[in-house]
Amino acid sequence: MKYILSLLLLFTLSGCVTETHQEKSTVNLVTTGDINNIISGRTFFSWHPDVNANYLNKKLNKNDTEEKFILALKNELKQKGFIYTDDLQKADFYIGYGLGVDTKISDDQILNKTGLSAGIEPHGIDENNSDKASVFIAVYLPTQLSPQWTILAQGYTNSDKTGAMDELLQLMFHSLEERN
Repeated sequence: MKYILSLLLLFTLSGCVTETHQEKSTVNLVTTGDINNIISGRTFFSWHPDVNANYLNKKLNKNDTEEKFILALKNELKQKGFIYTDDLQKADFYIGYGLGVDTKISDDQILNKTGLSAGIEPHGIDENNSDKASVFIAVYLPTQLSPQWTILAQGYTNSDKTGAMDELLQLMFHSLEERN
């Protein structure tokens, strides 16, 4: 009788177990430079006046993806203790960026423009339901013509996922220390 009650209790408890499903995703990151050394002692940032590129498809442009990205990037840097300014003369460093999907810009074009290649391939990915997306960010100092720190993130994404942009930027800036 004890064994039957134990077995019955086991089946009852196993019916209460919940299982969560987490979407598997892969993002490759390639970076150059040490962002902490480059912007050490700097506070104010602004958008680079010339380095911003949009190679997104109609669906993403219709969803204001670039505007959402700019806001998320600005918020990520603010959370790290930096202050945004519209005044280019006041900025201690500039942020340039590029956004793209594989139907609008190829890996070879990204390599030619940025000098970076993430090398992600569509193994195990349903390319009909996902876009290969690329996000490039560069930090420029006011006295330098070339970027002092760059990062390229590339992966297959479902653009409808809420919070994906914030998660990606947190990953891209994970090594950036908060200002005191």
